[in-house]
Amino acid sequence: MKTYQNPWLRFLLSDRYMNLALLVLRLFVGGMMLSHGIAKLLNFGALREGFPDPIGWGAAASLVMIILVEVGCSLMVIAGILTRFAVVPMVFAMIMAMTTLSATTFGGIELPLLYVGMCVVIFIAGPGRCSIDYLVGRTLVHAEER
Repeated sequence: MKTYQNPWLRFLLSDRYMNLALLVLRLFVGGMMLSHGIAKLLNFGALREGFPDPIGWGAAASLVMIILVEVGCSLMVIAGILTRFAVVPMVFAMIMAMTTLSATTFGGIELPLLYVGMCVVIFIAGPGRCSIDYLVGRTLVHAEER
């Protein structure tokens, strides 16, 4: 690996902070989705009747499913537990949100689309070293080597 003298160039070309960036991304996505899920949980009674039902399960069941995804999967992503598995339901939930929101303008689907993009990045890159997934994987590798 070539070492650069200029500290800014070293910073820009370094992958040293990749794991920190993945941690920040996981915390951000998980925290934002968690806030949406908690808001839905706190307003469950008011949302239950009029919640969109894109897959035909009924409004209450759809609301319960989205709360489970936004709270449960968000906590998994924040902690880095089964991270790649946890972002898949989050992507599907945001795709369902895009189909039920007003799609007359790009602004109506912009937020769910941003979540989809960030979740896809997490799915491809993985959780990084600052995660429980990494610790479990490292433990399993050491157990195999014995």
